[in-house]
Amino acid sequence: MTLLTLLLACTVSVAPAAGPGTWRWPLGPPAPEVVRPFSPPATPWGPGHRGVDLAAAPGLPVYATAAGRVSYAGRVAGRGIIAITHGALRTTYLPVRPAVRKGHDVSAGSRIGTVEASAHCPAPCLHWGLLKGRTYLDPLSLVRPRVRLLPHWNPKPSPPAPSAPQISLRDATTATGGAAAGMLLAFTLASLWRFGRSRRPPPPGVVDLARERRLRRAR
Repeated sequence: MTLLTLLLACTVSVAPAAGPGTWRWPLGPPAPEVVRPFSPPATPWGPGHRGVDLAAAPGLPVYATAAGRVSYAGRVAGRGIIAITHGALRTTYLPVRPAVRKGHDVSAGSRIGTVEASAHCPAPCLHWGLLKGRTYLDPLSLVRPRVRLLPHWNPKPSPPAPSAPQISLRDATTATGGAAAGMLLAFTLASLWRFGRSRRPPPPGVVDLARERRLRRAR
């Protein structure tokens, strides 16, 4: 087991979001091209790509991605490596010719070394890693904002405004016919009542004027 293996880790997770302005790219500006993304292994010691490769020509300056303390600056298996501790997180840079020493405090954007030529990538690159304890994380999550999609819902429809009761043509016809029938029934009852009164003899001492007029016409 080499020192490089000890500097790096064995399991994979997602990096916690950093506050705006806390982290920066280790190269540029402009932001470098990602030539190989983070590809975590399926098992702790399985194959994978425990970091990202950024396009970089030899001699290009490398910068600290955030304020921290240099926890390693040296060479392992012929490659220059720098590790910086940022609280619970740790970033690694290789192949780099270190310009800092172990124990140095660095600020975000301070120059920590230059890119060296290496066979790590088919073309010159900088391998940038991120760890939390012994867990590999995706360093791109530090510099690329996360997008959170909110659930989509349909707004609750507003209740309909109260409207006047509707009456159909059939209802109107039925109501009109009922009113006419009622009026006809009332007229019939009134006529019968008057006819009944006219047939009854008047009380004693009361002269029936209508009867007297009929008798005079008959003479």
